[in-house]
Amino acid sequence: MTKIALIVAMLATAVAGCQPQEGRVQLKPDEKFVIARGTWDYYQKYLQDIAGGGRGAFAVSEDGYYATYHYCVMAQGCYYNINYSNEAIKSCQSKGYKCIVFAKDDDVVIPFEIAE
Repeated sequence: MTKIALIVAMLATAVAGCQPQEGRVQLKPDEKFVIARGTWDYYQKYLQDIAGGGRGAFAVSEDGYYATYHYCVMAQGCYYNINYSNEAIKSCQSKGYKCIVFAKDDDVVIPFEIAE
């Protein structure tokens, strides 16, 4: 029985290590994440897509130049067991980038500024 519990714990740890991370950027207390103007414009499109109660998450590459999102447009039709952050991160990372969650629903979750 103990061996089975140990194997299950090891498998759970291995699977957890493969899960997308929501944030990898380590910012200093007074530092802001810098995003490109095009990334900001794309975030505005995401906001339009979730307007009216939609749910989702917006992920950005660590360099601030690439972004993607995962969402559900209708609040009443959205599944609450979907982790939109993980889905957005997976989509972003599938393009070869290291990515972080920039926003959940319509809340930006990281201090930022737009590159000039």
